[in-house]
Amino acid sequence: MTNDVTSAISGASAGGDPPGGDGPPRPSWLRRVALRVRDASVGAWTITLLLLADLVTVLGAGAIWLTLGGDPTVVGVVAGALLAFAAAMLPLIGRRGPDGQPPLWPPFVLVVIPLAVLAVGVPASGTWMFLESRPVDVTHRVELDAAPPLKDGDTVIASVHTDDPEPRLTIAFDVAQHDPAAPVCVPGTELTVTSRLGARKGQVHQGTPGTEFTFALGRGTTDVELSVRIDAEPGCELDLSVASAQLDD
Repeated sequence: MTNDVTSAISGASAGGDPPGGDGPPRPSWLRRVALRVRDASVGAWTITLLLLADLVTVLGAGAIWLTLGGDPTVVGVVAGALLAFAAAMLPLIGRRGPDGQPPLWPPFVLVVIPLAVLAVGVPASGTWMFLESRPVDVTHRVELDAAPPLKDGDTVIASVHTDDPEPRLTIAFDVAQHDPAAPVCVPGTELTVTSRLGARKGQVHQGTPGTEFTFALGRGTTDVELSVRIDAEPGCELDLSVASAQLDD
């Protein structure tokens, strides 16, 4: 018993925590990360690399944003604000606290800015690329210049304008009896479709109604015009419509 009491008193006098006592509170995870960043960024060359990473990330993301059609004013304000915030941290890095230690948060901010830009920019770029790779449906934007009924040898002009130019058009036409009570003559109908505009004009495709015709348009084409010639049985009266039309790359 005497030996146990003596050991406890000796431990307390040596600076140990008393049995059952609580130690100092554990710092939060964010503060622990900031401490690691501060310890790792000791030295001017590390701060220089962090600042360079900020410049490359922010300016590179701004350039990509502009290329994808971002508003120049919004891009400039966001990029300028991020760079100004990073620059404001630099004078604070050289200071020392009352305990002689470097400041905790400025180096952490220089690391967080490029990480935040990448965390937002990479998913946004991936989403934009996915949406841009999808075909643009223009089925309901194709205009036909002829009024039914159409007969053998008639030619219809199909035109479409788009603000989302893609280098290829895939289109299919459908025909139906103008008079449902008339003898059926649709199965013997054929279509000859010819491109009429642009550097790739003169492309010709033939097929039955419902066939998908693909035309190479070239980059930047916003107006497409096709002539559709109908070859049907004599006396057959038809209605022509667009079954599907899409632009893609």
